[in-house]
Amino acid sequence: MSSENPYSTPEASVEVAAEEYYQPKFFSASGRIGRLRYLAYLTGAYLLFYALMVPFISGVAIVGIEQKEMMSGILAGLLGLATLVFIAFAIIVVKRRLNDLNKSGWLTLLFLVPVANFILGIYLIFFSGSGGANRYGPAPSANPTGIKVLGLLLPIIAFVGIIAAVAIPAYQDYVGKAQQAQMQSQ
Repeated sequence: MSSENPYSTPEASVEVAAEEYYQPKFFSASGRIGRLRYLAYLTGAYLLFYALMVPFISGVAIVGIEQKEMMSGILAGLLGLATLVFIAFAIIVVKRRLNDLNKSGWLTLLFLVPVANFILGIYLIFFSGSGGANRYGPAPSANPTGIKVLGLLLPIIAFVGIIAAVAIPAYQDYVGKAQQAQMQSQ
């Protein structure tokens, strides 16, 4: 007969395993990215896309004035190609953000549905990802300073734009009324 008590506590190690993190790669289509990195990647892509778009559109306008149809077509084709690359990158970034939320990348198709795209956008920005590893991989590592700055740039630009859209017309209306009042008092 065995001298061990079958009701004794097991002698297993109770150490907590170190959590696994990975450094997200910018051009990877797999893995997870958090909210701030999602905003940073999209902000960087927007800024790069618009920086490329200005010379393309200017080139199309200049070439179009000179009636050079072939050059205008080539520049318009390059602009279309840049647009397709931007859309593909945005789809990959949304898929990776959905993976962080432990959701399938197929939910990206909801961006094609008018009201659902707004709700999905809110969900991607304001809901935190699953803690620790999920079925799409380990949690992403902490964000460096560049990601934090770039991620917060777009909300700041949007806020300043909204304030400017309200304040500039109100100021112009104020100046117009002040000039009319000044004219009437003379």
